[in-house]
Amino acid sequence: MGLKDLFLSGHRSSNPETRLTAVAKMECQKTLSELAQNDPSPRVRLLAMGKITDQELLVKVALDGKEIDVRIAAVERIKSQDKLADIIKARKNFQLMGACFAQITNTKVLERIANDTGYNMSARRMAIENYADESFLEEIQPSVKEGRPKSPEEIDELIDRYGGVSLARGLGKFRGSPNAMKALGEIMKRGGDAAVIALEQLTQGLVHANVEVQKASFEQLAALADTGLVLHLIRLMDKAPLHDPITAVLKEINHPEARQIISGK
Repeated sequence: MGLKDLFLSGHRSSNPETRLTAVAKMECQKTLSELAQNDPSPRVRLLAMGKITDQELLVKVALDGKEIDVRIAAVERIKSQDKLADIIKARKNFQLMGACFAQITNTKVLERIANDTGYNMSARRMAIENYADESFLEEIQPSVKEGRPKSPEEIDELIDRYGGVSLARGLGKFRGSPNAMKALGEIMKRGGDAAVIALEQLTQGLVHANVEVQKASFEQLAALADTGLVLHLIRLMDKAPLHDPITAVLKEINHPEARQIISGK
């Protein structure tokens, strides 16, 4: 610690571990928002963002955060679909738009985006695609949110009817449901492009606020056997928030690529 740090409060220290300790005890929403937007450490940014409860400040982080990791994480905690639509209009980042659309299930909001020339063409195209996905969301919503998980046979029926890619994307809109994670696991077993989308949705479930969602996601990913999917999971470790959760999954996967990463050989 340098002499200058002696005169600074914990969250302004040059040492990221000191800032982490300070943020863990912090309650001031405004300061948490500033740290989430600007701190150079991914761990500090995401810890600060995770303690923000003020919805307007979450919107500010999503709009103005310097790094995309915390902006996307903030989007996932914004409850108002109208505010998500506003973020899509205000910011043209493709990853951020995708994260916003993943949270929007209101067909009226999607239709409004699709028809509003104030949005860029990519956003309007994404709105149209998401609006098309809504045709089956009402059918799968009761089982993934409240009832039993879909059986493998029922998943096969839905894939035949709507296509695996559309189904995987649609299930991603219910990322807060353990049953949705189990259905994504069934899609992942079937391979192909839909399996890649399902895997990516499941990795996001590993860092969800709901512990049951984390558990369901972990169990599905730990059953991976396909080499291509295991390698894709390993590549996703580059995203700071996912590194440790994916490492824990790899320790459970009985696959040579996973064992190689864990052993460091």
